[in-house]
Amino acid sequence: MEAGKSRGVIEAGRYAVVKLPSEGLKIVELRSHSTVNLGKFGSFKVDGVLGYSYGQAFEIIDDRNVRPIKSLMESEPTEIDTEEEEITKDKLTELFTASSESNQNIIDIGSKIQKLSNEEIDNLKKSGASSEIGQKIIEQMIAGHEGFDKKTVFSQQKYLRRKQQKFLRRFSVEYLSSTLMLQYYIEKDLPRVLDISPETLGLLMTYGNVRPGGNYLLLDETGGVILYAMLERMIGQGTVLVLHENEHANLNVMKYSNLSEEETKLTVKTASWLLFIEPDTQRIEWQPFTQEEIDQLPPAKKTKYYRRHNRALEINDTLDLIQNGNFDGFISVSTLSMPSVLPYVLDRVGGSRAVAIYNQFKENLLETQHFLQVDKRILAPSIIESRVRPYQTIPGRMHPVMTMRGYGGYVLWGTRVFPAENIQAIGRGMSNKKKNMDRVSS
Repeated sequence: MEAGKSRGVIEAGRYAVVKLPSEGLKIVELRSHSTVNLGKFGSFKVDGVLGYSYGQAFEIIDDRNVRPIKSLMESEPTEIDTEEEEITKDKLTELFTASSESNQNIIDIGSKIQKLSNEEIDNLKKSGASSEIGQKIIEQMIAGHEGFDKKTVFSQQKYLRRKQQKFLRRFSVEYLSSTLMLQYYIEKDLPRVLDISPETLGLLMTYGNVRPGGNYLLLDETGGVILYAMLERMIGQGTVLVLHENEHANLNVMKYSNLSEEETKLTVKTASWLLFIEPDTQRIEWQPFTQEEIDQLPPAKKTKYYRRHNRALEINDTLDLIQNGNFDGFISVSTLSMPSVLPYVLDRVGGSRAVAIYNQFKENLLETQHFLQVDKRILAPSIIESRVRPYQTIPGRMHPVMTMRGYGGYVLWGTRVFPAENIQAIGRGMSNKKKNMDRVSS
Protein backbone atom coordinates (compact mmCIF):
# COMPACT_ATOMS: atom_id res chain seq x y z
CA MET A 1 0.00 0.00 0.00
CA GLU A 2 2.74 2.44 0.93
CA ALA A 3 5.81 1.85 -1.18
CA GLY A 4 8.95 3.33 0.32
CA LYS A 5 7.24 4.18 3.61
CA SER A 6 7.68 2.51 6.97
CA ARG A 7 4.85 0.30 8.15
CA GLY A 8 6.54 -0.43 11.48
CA VAL A 9 6.56 2.97 13.22
CA ILE A 10 3.60 5.16 14.18
CA GLU A 11 4.01 8.46 12.35
CA ALA A 12 2.07 11.72 12.28
CA GLY A 13 -0.17 12.53 9.33
CA ARG A 14 -1.17 8.91 8.74
CA TYR A 15 -4.40 6.94 9.21
CA ALA A 16 -4.30 4.09 11.72
CA VAL A 17 -6.65 1.79 13.59
CA VAL A 18 -7.24 2.20 17.31
CA LYS A 19 -8.21 -1.13 18.87
CA LEU A 20 -10.20 -0.81 22.11
CA PRO A 21 -10.39 -3.26 25.04
CA SER A 22 -13.95 -4.06 23.93
CA GLU A 23 -12.39 -5.28 20.64
CA GLY A 24 -14.05 -2.41 18.80
CA LEU A 25 -12.11 -0.63 16.03
CA LYS A 26 -11.84 3.05 15.19
CA ILE A 27 -10.02 4.58 12.20
CA VAL A 28 -8.29 7.83 13.18
CA GLU A 29 -5.96 10.32 11.54
CA LEU A 30 -2.87 10.84 13.68
CA ARG A 31 -2.30 14.58 13.54
CA SER A 32 0.43 16.18 15.64
CA HIS A 33 -0.66 18.25 18.65
CA SER A 34 -4.21 16.90 18.42
CA THR A 35 -6.41 14.75 20.65
CA VAL A 36 -8.32 11.58 19.74
CA ASN A 37 -11.63 10.94 21.50
CA LEU A 38 -12.45 7.29 22.23
CA GLY A 39 -15.88 7.86 23.75
CA LYS A 40 -16.35 6.17 27.12
CA PHE A 41 -12.72 5.02 27.05
CA GLY A 42 -11.49 8.61 27.29
CA SER A 43 -9.21 10.77 25.12
CA PHE A 44 -5.50 10.76 24.44
CA LYS A 45 -2.89 13.09 22.96
CA VAL A 46 -1.57 11.89 19.62
CA ASP A 47 1.99 13.03 20.34
CA GLY A 48 2.17 10.47 23.15
CA VAL A 49 1.92 7.49 20.74
CA LEU A 50 4.21 8.73 17.93
CA GLY A 51 7.48 6.89 17.44
CA TYR A 52 6.29 3.58 18.91
CA SER A 53 5.82 0.44 16.84
CA TYR A 54 2.42 -0.46 15.43
CA GLY A 55 0.64 -2.89 17.75
CA GLN A 56 1.86 -1.14 20.90
CA ALA A 57 -0.73 -0.95 23.69
CA PHE A 58 -1.20 2.20 25.76
CA GLU A 59 -2.95 3.19 28.95
CA ILE A 60 -4.55 6.60 29.47
CA ILE A 61 -3.34 8.32 32.62
CA ASP A 62 -4.01 11.82 33.92
CA ASP A 63 -4.51 14.82 31.62
CA ARG A 64 -5.01 12.69 28.47
CA ASN A 65 -1.41 11.49 28.56
CA VAL A 66 -0.54 7.85 27.84
CA ARG A 67 2.04 5.31 28.88
CA PRO A 68 3.00 2.10 27.04
CA ILE A 69 1.92 -1.22 28.54
CA LYS A 70 2.43 -4.87 27.63
CA SER A 71 -1.04 -5.54 26.22
CA LEU A 72 -4.68 -4.47 26.46
CA MET A 73 -5.45 -7.15 29.04
CA GLU A 74 -2.23 -7.08 31.11
CA SER A 75 -2.36 -4.81 34.15
CA GLU A 76 1.42 -4.59 34.34
CA PRO A 77 3.03 -1.66 32.45
CA THR A 78 6.03 -2.23 30.18
CA GLU A 79 8.37 -0.90 32.82
CA ILE A 80 7.42 -0.97 36.52
CA ASP A 81 9.35 1.87 38.04
CA THR A 82 7.19 2.91 41.02
CA GLU A 83 6.20 1.18 44.26
CA GLU A 84 2.54 2.14 43.70
CA GLU A 85 2.37 0.10 40.48
CA GLU A 86 3.92 -2.92 42.23
CA ILE A 87 1.32 -2.65 45.02
CA THR A 88 -1.52 -2.55 42.45
CA LYS A 89 -0.19 -5.72 40.83
CA ASP A 90 0.08 -7.45 44.22
CA LYS A 91 -3.54 -6.53 45.06
CA LEU A 92 -4.77 -8.19 41.90
CA THR A 93 -2.72 -11.29 42.71
CA GLU A 94 -4.30 -11.48 46.18
CA LEU A 95 -7.79 -11.38 44.67
CA PHE A 96 -7.12 -14.66 42.88
CA THR A 97 -5.75 -16.61 45.86
CA ALA A 98 -9.14 -18.19 46.67
CA SER A 99 -10.82 -20.26 43.97
CA SER A 100 -12.81 -23.48 43.51
CA GLU A 101 -12.13 -26.71 41.69
CA SER A 102 -15.45 -26.36 39.84
CA ASN A 103 -18.34 -23.90 39.37
CA GLN A 104 -20.98 -26.19 40.88
CA ASN A 105 -21.24 -24.17 44.12
CA ILE A 106 -22.15 -20.92 42.34
CA ILE A 107 -25.75 -19.87 42.92
CA ASP A 108 -27.08 -17.61 40.18
CA ILE A 109 -29.05 -14.84 41.89
CA GLY A 110 -28.39 -12.17 39.26
CA SER A 111 -27.19 -8.72 40.32
CA LYS A 112 -27.83 -9.46 44.02
CA ILE A 113 -24.53 -11.32 44.22
CA GLN A 114 -22.69 -8.03 43.57
CA LYS A 115 -22.50 -5.71 46.60
CA LEU A 116 -21.23 -2.74 44.58
CA SER A 117 -24.28 -0.87 43.26
CA ASN A 118 -24.61 0.78 39.85
CA GLU A 119 -24.76 4.18 41.54
CA GLU A 120 -21.45 3.55 43.28
CA ILE A 121 -19.89 2.46 39.99
CA ASP A 122 -21.13 5.64 38.26
CA ASN A 123 -19.67 7.78 41.05
CA LEU A 124 -16.31 6.05 40.65
CA LYS A 125 -16.43 6.68 36.88
CA LYS A 126 -17.04 10.38 37.46
CA SER A 127 -14.07 10.64 39.81
CA GLY A 128 -11.59 10.44 36.92
CA ALA A 129 -10.95 9.45 33.32
CA SER A 130 -7.82 7.34 33.69
CA SER A 131 -7.14 3.62 33.82
CA GLU A 132 -6.43 3.87 37.56
CA ILE A 133 -10.13 4.61 38.15
CA GLY A 134 -11.11 1.65 36.00
CA GLN A 135 -8.71 -0.53 37.97
CA LYS A 136 -10.28 0.58 41.25
CA ILE A 137 -13.77 -0.23 39.93
CA ILE A 138 -12.63 -3.74 38.96
CA GLU A 139 -10.95 -4.32 42.32
CA GLN A 140 -14.04 -3.22 44.24
CA MET A 141 -16.34 -5.29 42.00
CA ILE A 142 -14.24 -8.41 42.60
CA ALA A 143 -13.99 -7.69 46.34
CA GLY A 144 -17.77 -7.18 46.52
CA HIS A 145 -18.62 -10.31 44.52
CA GLU A 146 -20.01 -12.86 46.98
CA GLY A 147 -19.44 -15.80 44.66
CA PHE A 148 -16.05 -14.88 43.24
CA ASP A 149 -14.10 -17.31 45.43
CA LYS A 150 -16.50 -20.09 44.33
CA LYS A 151 -15.43 -19.70 40.68
CA THR A 152 -12.63 -21.71 39.12
CA VAL A 153 -9.40 -19.91 38.21
CA PHE A 154 -10.45 -20.01 34.56
CA SER A 155 -13.85 -18.46 35.34
CA GLN A 156 -12.15 -15.77 37.41
CA GLN A 157 -9.84 -14.95 34.50
CA LYS A 158 -12.82 -14.69 32.12
CA TYR A 159 -14.68 -12.46 34.59
CA LEU A 160 -11.63 -10.22 34.97
CA ARG A 161 -11.22 -9.95 31.19
CA ARG A 162 -14.86 -8.89 30.70
CA LYS A 163 -14.50 -6.16 33.32
CA GLN A 164 -11.21 -4.98 31.85
CA GLN A 165 -12.86 -4.67 28.44
CA LYS A 166 -15.57 -2.53 29.99
CA PHE A 167 -13.76 -0.24 32.44
CA LEU A 168 -10.05 0.11 31.58
CA ARG A 169 -8.87 3.14 29.60
CA ARG A 170 -6.60 1.24 27.25
CA PHE A 171 -6.07 0.96 23.52
CA SER A 172 -3.55 -0.16 20.94
CA VAL A 173 -2.55 1.53 17.69
CA GLU A 174 -2.54 -0.87 14.74
CA TYR A 175 -1.38 -0.53 11.15
CA LEU A 176 -4.39 0.00 8.87
CA SER A 177 -4.14 -3.28 6.97
CA SER A 178 -6.78 -4.49 4.53
CA THR A 179 -7.90 -7.10 7.08
CA LEU A 180 -8.55 -4.49 9.75
CA MET A 181 -10.17 -2.21 7.17
CA LEU A 182 -12.58 -5.00 6.26
CA GLN A 183 -13.18 -5.87 9.92
CA TYR A 184 -14.01 -2.22 10.62
CA TYR A 185 -16.70 -2.20 7.93
CA ILE A 186 -18.00 -5.63 8.96
CA GLU A 187 -18.75 -4.19 12.40
CA LYS A 188 -20.00 -0.88 11.02
CA ASP A 189 -22.05 -1.95 7.99
CA LEU A 190 -21.88 -5.61 6.92
CA PRO A 191 -24.13 -5.32 3.81
CA ARG A 192 -21.78 -2.64 2.47
CA VAL A 193 -19.00 -5.21 2.05
CA LEU A 194 -21.44 -7.84 0.70
CA ASP A 195 -20.89 -10.13 3.70
CA ILE A 196 -17.33 -11.01 2.66
CA SER A 197 -15.15 -12.37 5.47
CA PRO A 198 -11.41 -11.67 6.03
CA GLU A 199 -10.48 -15.25 5.11
CA THR A 200 -12.52 -15.05 1.88
CA LEU A 201 -10.81 -11.74 1.05
CA GLY A 202 -7.44 -13.46 1.40
CA LEU A 203 -8.69 -16.29 -0.79
CA LEU A 204 -9.81 -13.79 -3.43
CA MET A 205 -6.42 -12.03 -3.48
CA THR A 206 -4.56 -15.35 -3.69
CA TYR A 207 -6.63 -16.93 -6.46
CA GLY A 208 -6.70 -13.60 -8.30
CA ASN A 209 -2.86 -13.70 -8.29
CA VAL A 210 -2.62 -10.10 -7.11
CA ARG A 211 1.06 -9.11 -7.02
CA PRO A 212 3.35 -6.08 -7.53
CA GLY A 213 3.56 -4.89 -11.12
CA GLY A 214 0.29 -6.52 -12.21
CA ASN A 215 -2.33 -4.97 -14.46
CA TYR A 216 -5.85 -5.88 -13.29
CA LEU A 217 -9.52 -5.39 -14.08
CA LEU A 218 -11.71 -4.89 -11.02
CA LEU A 219 -15.41 -4.75 -10.22
CA ASP A 220 -15.73 -3.43 -6.66
CA GLU A 221 -19.08 -2.62 -5.04
CA THR A 222 -17.68 -2.40 -1.49
CA GLY A 223 -16.74 1.26 -1.69
CA GLY A 224 -13.09 0.44 -2.32
CA VAL A 225 -12.30 -2.21 0.32
CA ILE A 226 -11.26 -4.72 -2.36
CA LEU A 227 -9.21 -2.07 -4.18
CA TYR A 228 -7.53 -1.18 -0.88
CA ALA A 229 -6.56 -4.84 -0.38
CA MET A 230 -5.19 -5.09 -3.91
CA LEU A 231 -3.06 -1.96 -3.57
CA GLU A 232 -1.69 -3.28 -0.27
CA ARG A 233 -0.47 -6.40 -2.06
CA MET A 234 0.82 -4.46 -5.06
CA ILE A 235 2.80 -2.03 -2.82
CA GLY A 236 2.12 0.80 -5.27
CA GLN A 237 3.44 -1.04 -8.34
CA GLY A 238 1.12 -1.82 -11.25
CA THR A 239 -2.31 -0.69 -12.42
CA VAL A 240 -5.89 -1.42 -11.41
CA LEU A 241 -8.70 -0.47 -13.80
CA VAL A 242 -11.94 -0.13 -11.82
CA LEU A 243 -15.13 -0.67 -13.84
CA HIS A 244 -18.30 1.04 -12.64
CA GLU A 245 -21.87 1.49 -13.82
CA ASN A 246 -22.52 4.95 -12.35
CA GLU A 247 -21.23 8.35 -13.38
CA HIS A 248 -18.31 8.02 -10.95
CA ALA A 249 -16.75 5.04 -9.20
CA ASN A 250 -17.55 4.76 -5.49
CA LEU A 251 -14.13 4.52 -3.81
CA ASN A 252 -14.80 6.27 -0.50
CA VAL A 253 -12.59 3.85 1.43
CA MET A 254 -9.51 5.11 -0.42
CA LYS A 255 -9.56 8.30 1.65
CA TYR A 256 -7.89 6.18 4.38
CA SER A 257 -5.22 4.74 2.09
CA ASN A 258 -2.29 7.01 3.10
CA LEU A 259 -1.44 7.23 -0.60
CA SER A 260 -0.92 10.67 -2.09
CA GLU A 261 -3.22 11.87 -4.87
CA GLU A 262 -0.41 11.51 -7.40
CA GLU A 263 0.32 7.92 -6.34
CA THR A 264 -3.36 7.03 -6.57
CA LYS A 265 -3.71 8.49 -10.07
CA LEU A 266 -0.73 6.51 -11.30
CA THR A 267 -2.05 3.21 -9.94
CA VAL A 268 -5.86 3.47 -10.07
CA LYS A 269 -7.80 4.11 -13.29
CA THR A 270 -11.59 4.16 -13.57
CA ALA A 271 -13.84 3.47 -16.54
CA SER A 272 -17.59 3.33 -17.01
CA TRP A 273 -19.08 0.33 -18.81
CA LEU A 274 -19.77 2.49 -21.87
CA LEU A 275 -16.11 3.48 -22.00
CA PHE A 276 -15.03 -0.14 -21.59
CA ILE A 277 -17.43 -1.71 -24.10
CA GLU A 278 -17.10 0.96 -26.84
CA PRO A 279 -13.61 2.46 -26.48
CA ASP A 280 -13.40 3.43 -30.16
CA THR A 281 -16.35 5.82 -29.91
CA GLN A 282 -15.31 7.46 -26.65
CA ARG A 283 -11.88 8.84 -27.54
CA ILE A 284 -11.51 12.62 -27.14
CA GLU A 285 -9.85 14.40 -30.04
CA TRP A 286 -7.83 17.09 -28.33
CA GLN A 287 -5.61 19.69 -29.95
CA PRO A 288 -3.43 21.31 -27.28
CA PHE A 289 -2.68 25.03 -27.37
CA THR A 290 0.81 26.38 -27.78
CA GLN A 291 2.45 27.91 -24.72
CA GLU A 292 2.02 31.36 -26.27
CA GLU A 293 -1.73 30.80 -26.70
CA ILE A 294 -2.01 29.54 -23.12
CA ASP A 295 -0.23 32.62 -21.76
CA GLN A 296 -2.73 34.90 -23.51
CA LEU A 297 -5.75 33.24 -21.85
CA PRO A 298 -7.48 34.96 -18.89
CA PRO A 299 -6.98 33.14 -15.54
CA ALA A 300 -10.49 31.65 -15.52
CA LYS A 301 -10.19 30.28 -19.07
CA LYS A 302 -6.67 29.06 -18.39
CA THR A 303 -7.95 27.00 -15.45
CA LYS A 304 -10.76 25.63 -17.61
CA TYR A 305 -8.30 24.76 -20.38
CA TYR A 306 -6.00 22.78 -18.06
CA ARG A 307 -8.97 20.97 -16.54
CA ARG A 308 -10.24 19.88 -19.97
CA HIS A 309 -6.71 19.04 -21.12
CA ASN A 310 -6.04 16.80 -18.12
CA ARG A 311 -9.44 15.16 -18.48
CA ALA A 312 -8.80 14.37 -22.16
CA LEU A 313 -5.38 12.88 -21.37
CA GLU A 314 -6.84 10.80 -18.54
CA ILE A 315 -9.67 9.36 -20.66
CA ASN A 316 -7.44 8.65 -23.66
CA ASP A 317 -4.82 6.95 -21.48
CA THR A 318 -7.56 4.76 -20.00
CA LEU A 319 -8.85 3.92 -23.49
CA ASP A 320 -5.33 2.91 -24.55
CA LEU A 321 -5.16 0.63 -21.51
CA ILE A 322 -8.49 -0.97 -22.43
CA GLN A 323 -7.67 -1.44 -26.11
CA ASN A 324 -4.25 -2.92 -25.37
CA GLY A 325 -6.00 -5.48 -23.14
CA ASN A 326 -3.92 -8.45 -21.97
CA PHE A 327 -4.87 -7.77 -18.33
CA ASP A 328 -3.20 -9.95 -15.71
CA GLY A 329 -6.50 -10.88 -14.11
CA PHE A 330 -10.12 -10.03 -13.44
CA ILE A 331 -11.50 -9.75 -9.91
CA SER A 332 -15.18 -9.14 -9.18
CA VAL A 333 -17.02 -8.39 -5.94
CA SER A 334 -20.34 -7.30 -7.33
CA THR A 335 -24.08 -7.97 -7.45
CA LEU A 336 -24.12 -7.78 -11.26
CA SER A 337 -25.08 -10.84 -13.28
CA MET A 338 -21.73 -12.29 -14.35
CA PRO A 339 -23.04 -14.20 -17.42
CA SER A 340 -23.99 -10.81 -18.90
CA VAL A 341 -20.69 -9.18 -17.92
CA LEU A 342 -18.07 -11.82 -18.74
CA PRO A 343 -18.51 -11.82 -22.55
CA TYR A 344 -17.17 -8.24 -22.57
CA VAL A 345 -14.45 -8.87 -19.98
CA LEU A 346 -12.83 -12.17 -20.96
CA ASP A 347 -11.55 -10.90 -24.32
CA ARG A 348 -9.48 -8.30 -22.44
CA VAL A 349 -7.86 -10.82 -20.07
CA GLY A 350 -4.53 -12.34 -21.14
CA GLY A 351 -3.87 -16.03 -21.49
CA SER A 352 -3.02 -18.14 -18.41
CA ARG A 353 -4.34 -15.30 -16.23
CA ALA A 354 -6.66 -15.72 -13.26
CA VAL A 355 -10.34 -14.85 -13.01
CA ALA A 356 -11.72 -14.66 -9.45
CA ILE A 357 -15.39 -13.82 -8.83
CA TYR A 358 -16.95 -13.37 -5.37
CA ASN A 359 -20.61 -13.62 -4.50
CA GLN A 360 -22.59 -13.91 -1.29
CA PHE A 361 -24.70 -16.73 -2.70
CA LYS A 362 -23.46 -19.99 -4.13
CA GLU A 363 -26.45 -20.26 -6.48
CA ASN A 364 -25.33 -17.15 -8.39
CA LEU A 365 -21.85 -18.59 -8.84
CA LEU A 366 -23.29 -21.92 -10.01
CA GLU A 367 -25.05 -20.06 -12.81
CA THR A 368 -21.75 -18.36 -13.72
CA GLN A 369 -19.91 -21.68 -13.53
CA HIS A 370 -22.36 -23.28 -15.99
CA PHE A 371 -21.90 -20.33 -18.35
CA LEU A 372 -18.10 -20.67 -18.27
CA GLN A 373 -18.22 -24.42 -18.84
CA VAL A 374 -20.13 -23.80 -22.07
CA ASP A 375 -18.02 -20.77 -23.05
CA LYS A 376 -14.75 -22.76 -22.63
CA ARG A 377 -12.56 -19.67 -22.27
CA ILE A 378 -12.03 -20.42 -18.56
CA LEU A 379 -10.26 -23.64 -17.64
CA ALA A 380 -11.79 -25.70 -14.81
CA PRO A 381 -13.98 -23.03 -13.12
CA SER A 382 -14.23 -24.05 -9.46
CA ILE A 383 -16.25 -22.70 -6.53
CA ILE A 384 -14.32 -22.39 -3.26
CA GLU A 385 -15.44 -21.67 0.29
CA SER A 386 -13.36 -20.90 3.39
CA ARG A 387 -14.23 -20.82 7.10
CA VAL A 388 -12.00 -19.89 10.01
CA ARG A 389 -13.40 -20.56 13.46
CA PRO A 390 -12.32 -18.07 16.16
CA TYR A 391 -10.91 -19.42 19.40
CA GLN A 392 -11.06 -18.03 22.92
CA THR A 393 -7.83 -18.22 24.88
CA ILE A 394 -7.07 -17.65 28.54
CA PRO A 395 -3.96 -18.77 30.45
CA GLY A 396 -3.91 -22.56 30.41
CA ARG A 397 -7.01 -23.10 28.28
CA MET A 398 -8.24 -22.65 24.72
CA HIS A 399 -11.60 -23.51 23.16
CA PRO A 400 -13.63 -22.36 20.13
CA VAL A 401 -15.97 -19.41 20.48
CA MET A 402 -19.53 -20.71 20.65
CA THR A 403 -20.98 -18.07 18.32
CA MET A 404 -19.56 -16.87 15.02
CA ARG A 405 -20.68 -15.54 11.65
CA GLY A 406 -22.62 -18.05 9.62
CA TYR A 407 -20.84 -17.51 6.31
CA GLY A 408 -18.44 -15.30 4.40
CA GLY A 409 -19.38 -15.85 0.77
CA TYR A 410 -17.91 -17.93 -2.08
CA VAL A 411 -15.21 -17.50 -4.71
CA LEU A 412 -15.37 -18.80 -8.30
CA TRP A 413 -11.90 -19.23 -9.72
CA GLY A 414 -10.52 -20.30 -13.10
CA THR A 415 -7.74 -19.68 -15.63
CA ARG A 416 -8.17 -17.84 -18.93
CA VAL A 417 -7.35 -20.00 -21.93
CA PHE A 418 -7.71 -19.76 -25.72
CA PRO A 419 -9.56 -22.87 -26.94
CA ALA A 420 -8.44 -24.13 -30.35
CA GLU A 421 -10.70 -25.89 -32.84
CA ASN A 422 -10.14 -29.09 -34.82
CA ILE A 423 -7.63 -30.54 -32.38
CA GLN A 424 -6.78 -34.19 -33.06
CA ALA A 425 -4.83 -36.23 -30.56
CA ILE A 426 -1.84 -38.21 -31.88
CA GLY A 427 0.42 -40.75 -30.29
CA ARG A 428 0.40 -44.40 -29.35
CA GLY A 429 -3.37 -44.62 -29.46
CA MET A 430 -3.54 -43.36 -33.05
CA SER A 431 -0.74 -45.72 -34.12
CA ASN A 432 -2.58 -48.75 -32.73
CA LYS A 433 -5.79 -47.61 -34.35
CA LYS A 434 -4.07 -47.39 -37.74
CA LYS A 435 -2.60 -50.91 -37.37
CA ASN A 436 -6.02 -52.31 -36.52
CA MET A 437 -7.53 -50.63 -39.57
CA ASP A 438 -4.78 -52.08 -41.81
CA ARG A 439 -5.47 -55.58 -40.47
CA VAL A 440 -9.19 -55.22 -41.17
CA SER A 441 -8.58 -54.02 -44.76
CA SER A 442 -6.16 -56.86 -45.48
